[in-house]
Amino acid sequence: MLLLLRVRLEHAPTALAPFECAGFCLVGLRTAVPTGDALIALRWHAEANNTDVIAQLCEAARAQLPAGVALSITASQEDALEQMRAHFGPREVVQWAADPADPSRHAEPPLGDALQHAGAPWLEEVLRAAPGSSGAGAAFVRRLRRDGYAPLLLTASQAALWREVEGSAATWFAQSTEAKLEQAGAYAHIDRKFTGYRDGKYREQLEVRATPGAVHPAPVDADGRLRFSAALSLLVRTLDGVARGLLPHVAAELGCEPRFLAGLCDAAPSAPSDNGSSEDRGEDRGEDGGEDGGEDRGEVSGACGCRGVPLIEASELDAAVTSEAERIRGAARASASFIDADADADAAEAPRLAHSLLRLCRYDSRREGAYGTDVLCEEHNDVGLLTLDVCASAAGLHALRRSDGLWVPVEETALRADGGVALVVMVGDTLARLSAGHFAPCKHRVVAPRSGERVGLPFLFRGRSDAVLDTRPALAAAAAAGRVAHLAELETVTIRDLPSFDSARSILKGWFRSVRKPKPIESAM
Repeated sequence: MLLLLRVRLEHAPTALAPFECAGFCLVGLRTAVPTGDALIALRWHAEANNTDVIAQLCEAARAQLPAGVALSITASQEDALEQMRAHFGPREVVQWAADPADPSRHAEPPLGDALQHAGAPWLEEVLRAAPGSSGAGAAFVRRLRRDGYAPLLLTASQAALWREVEGSAATWFAQSTEAKLEQAGAYAHIDRKFTGYRDGKYREQLEVRATPGAVHPAPVDADGRLRFSAALSLLVRTLDGVARGLLPHVAAELGCEPRFLAGLCDAAPSAPSDNGSSEDRGEDRGEDGGEDGGEDRGEVSGACGCRGVPLIEASELDAAVTSEAERIRGAARASASFIDADADADAAEAPRLAHSLLRLCRYDSRREGAYGTDVLCEEHNDVGLLTLDVCASAAGLHALRRSDGLWVPVEETALRADGGVALVVMVGDTLARLSAGHFAPCKHRVVAPRSGERVGLPFLFRGRSDAVLDTRPALAAAAAAGRVAHLAELETVTIRDLPSFDSARSILKGWFRSVRKPKPIESAM
């Protein structure tokens, strides 16, 4: 059924919250009403018109609004349709598949609109889907482009690894600051990349990156075991593989070959069954992007791509973590990467770190946020191609939905009856710039949990900082094939220089506009 709400614009997010959590989908938002109100169109997927539920939601919405703030709601389906035809134009309806006046032609719902994540594809379905075809992969890319982020569903069993790391991280953060600094080191540059532990004004964080052997830093458990480090290593490898599995779908939407995006990234982290280290494979890729390098990049993408990502089930987790801990311990003994207590730490060679990273963040409900609010991580975009973030046990992540400009509490609406969770995939700045805005970066923030603490585990999948973004071959190949490539025209810019390149280009455009002289107007004869 269709429902229209009218409320003051500044109170629209508060009024929307009960309806969105109950499964209503936003289909239109009109803010230019002469009275200064916001007119919001919602649709419910219920089979019947349950007036009792709607009445309860209306009361809940009014209870959350400040005293004196009016909230009016249409009394019937016919009234709602009439007001939609009267007030909404085609560009103000964001969720209709075809005719805006026909509620039966409703498109797939936006992310975070319902407790069951209706319409969101399963991660396994997307990874198995052929890039460029219809189905789960296409649905994922459409939503990623439309909203700046998209959910992929995991079963409770598949999410067990995330919950293992989440619990171990909470225990690790509970240690003294001295113990955490001793294990992880202070947040600083290693191998020209930031890593380590720091306690900021609003949150604590531990930044972990893959190495040829495991992860760095490699925290240990209170009893000296490597279970935490082993779980981190498995999670980093899994998330890296998932991100590489999603890249072909993104490449198909951009109109370029998958190996073009794969060639911008590090070699995949090594697995126990790999022959040779990641470092060796990285050397074989070739620095010039020539034929040999391109072929190897394609193989790396295929090995960790759509069908090759191992999602560890709960029944396999304990054995997998134990095996990984033994592998890390054996590799450390073989390479002497662990420094003895009496060794010279200055003589140790810095580890080679991946550009992608797992950021473990602890948010305390007792901390006051920015400017006296409950916002413990202010709104921002992530640097990188994609950010993968499984919804935490304690809600707090908000994403700014591109399609309507509303903040969506994605973790509060991510619970499923079967215990499954959503892996939220967000567009990063690098992908947004590379695609010339075809994919928009996802602005997001984190608010304090209602009680206790929240441990977030975002994985930032990044390209190599020295990777050259030469889009000319991809644009030429697309033009020759008669298709459009949604890529910026770049030639010699590296990923590291991309932000400054954009700034310089904007300055030049402004300068040219300022010095451009208007053409004289010829007088009529």
